[in-house]
Amino acid sequence: MLRNTFLGFNGQDNLVTQKQLFKEVKNTFTIEFWAYPKETHEIEKESRHGITKTLNQRFAVTPVFGAYEDGNNSFAGVGVSVGSNGISVYEHTTDHFPPVLVFSNSIHGWVHVAVVYQNKIPTLFINGEYVRTGLKSLKRNVVPSGVFGGLDPYGFYKGGLSEIRIWGVAKTQEDLKVMMNGELSGKEKGLVGYWKLDEGSNSVAQDSTQNKNHGTILGAKWNSHETRESENKNLNVLFTFFVPSGGVETLNRQRFYALNEKGIRCDFLYSQSGTGLQNEIDTSVFITSDDDEIKEIIQKGSYDAIIVCSDLLLLKKIRRFGYKGLLIYDNQGLGYNKEYAEDYLKNHAYSDIEEYADAIMYPKTPHLIEAFEKIFPSKRKYCFHNCFNTNVFKYESHPRTNQIIIGWVGRIEENKNWKDFLKIGAELIQKSPDIQLWMFEDNTLSTKEDRLSFEKKIEELGIKDNLTIYANQPHSKMAEYFSKIGDSGGFLCSTSKVEGFGYAVLEAMVCRCPVLSTDSDGVRSFIKHDLTGKFFPLGNIREAVEQGEELLFNLPLREKIRINAVDHINRNFAPKKYAENFISMISDLKK
Repeated sequence: MLRNTFLGFNGQDNLVTQKQLFKEVKNTFTIEFWAYPKETHEIEKESRHGITKTLNQRFAVTPVFGAYEDGNNSFAGVGVSVGSNGISVYEHTTDHFPPVLVFSNSIHGWVHVAVVYQNKIPTLFINGEYVRTGLKSLKRNVVPSGVFGGLDPYGFYKGGLSEIRIWGVAKTQEDLKVMMNGELSGKEKGLVGYWKLDEGSNSVAQDSTQNKNHGTILGAKWNSHETRESENKNLNVLFTFFVPSGGVETLNRQRFYALNEKGIRCDFLYSQSGTGLQNEIDTSVFITSDDDEIKEIIQKGSYDAIIVCSDLLLLKKIRRFGYKGLLIYDNQGLGYNKEYAEDYLKNHAYSDIEEYADAIMYPKTPHLIEAFEKIFPSKRKYCFHNCFNTNVFKYESHPRTNQIIIGWVGRIEENKNWKDFLKIGAELIQKSPDIQLWMFEDNTLSTKEDRLSFEKKIEELGIKDNLTIYANQPHSKMAEYFSKIGDSGGFLCSTSKVEGFGYAVLEAMVCRCPVLSTDSDGVRSFIKHDLTGKFFPLGNIREAVEQGEELLFNLPLREKIRINAVDHINRNFAPKKYAENFISMISDLKK
């Protein structure tokens, strides 16, 4: 979100510009804006013709009647309905009011929305990421609308709007990513309307382009983030998990720093000790599985919200202890495959989550999104990226090693798929005998059987002299290791079957260490093939070796990936953005 000040709409007000239809900009154009939807909207089936009902639409951009003023019904005005359950694009003229693009998914907090029309075909981008392409219009001309917030009887938007821009060109995905967080001068080529919505007072919204198509504010109110955030000062939150280790322990530290900046107190409760406790943070970290002790911690903490990660039994216990605050079920990953996730939620977790949790939160991992949307259609759900502070954990310059290093991070267990890493490493060593393998693991979490199998495989492949195992390294040292791997000419190899988020992948990327990974779902948020990293099909050792060799020896591609990866993480996983989404979730649930 670019600005501190924004315009708030309460479901019965709007902003009307002097030019309600941009008929000079037809068929190919872009409408973009920042939105914070407060209510759901009605989801209709995509269609190219007819008149759909507009009951409960939330028109952030109103689809103005195309025959407005001149009666020319060959023009259809385009509008965008934004609810906390999705986004729909509508067209409107005589006997024509269909939703030509419908995207159904949870939307919470501030999001950047861009609808790009190319030759009458709409495409939706959210936060600079491609989401969906709709249906080609049957009308001769489709044009942007200049009424924001809705019109009676078509439906009114409820929530915040900021930084509305209309372009007479189809912006590319890269254009959107580069410009969505930056302020414009108003003189950019192709920009036909630009309402910053940062005035903070009065009833006029200025158009910053030379067209001066100013808008009249009818009922909408000025708001600021300081006002909203001050409501969350002194907020007390408890995060819980089984053990302080791996990705969840990293996540908890990252969100502690993000939320602490906003004045939110965060404590942590783990049911058992773990190696992550060496990564100290300046707050209360409790280690207990005793019911009486947990009950006392909750009573003394006076927590406004408790975030329970994965532990269904604890979720149930906390509510039965008499806790009256917000209880949110957090899930960062589910099982070894996507089928397991749906089966687990449907047959094992459904009743507890439905009965005891006020809401569900999870990262933007495709299989998690699909599973939770399907199994809990009416439950309040909050889906947003986890965060990472690249000002603290980042690339470090160290003396360069003389040997290429290929790294791996995980646990010696089934889902992390360590066997495939050893096979890939062995194949690459056969081609380049000086290659070194570095494996980083938490050796307190493997079983005796897995450990014996691991040692046997190393002997079988004959790679013992090329392998170094780093056990239970402090998180502060990992930036050094990843930086050394990247500078050696090597890469991180992630072989997981399924990842909910994949912090090790993200951490390597910010340290300029390229990543070769299975398409393990959660890492899609980070890796775009041959742009920010590389994918290989799960279990395909030959393909992994070929992709690995290209990372090792195609130097222009390697450098492009290293640069793009750092930029991608900085733009999409900022702690500030996480804090905004978290605060928005708590505010929404408090209503």
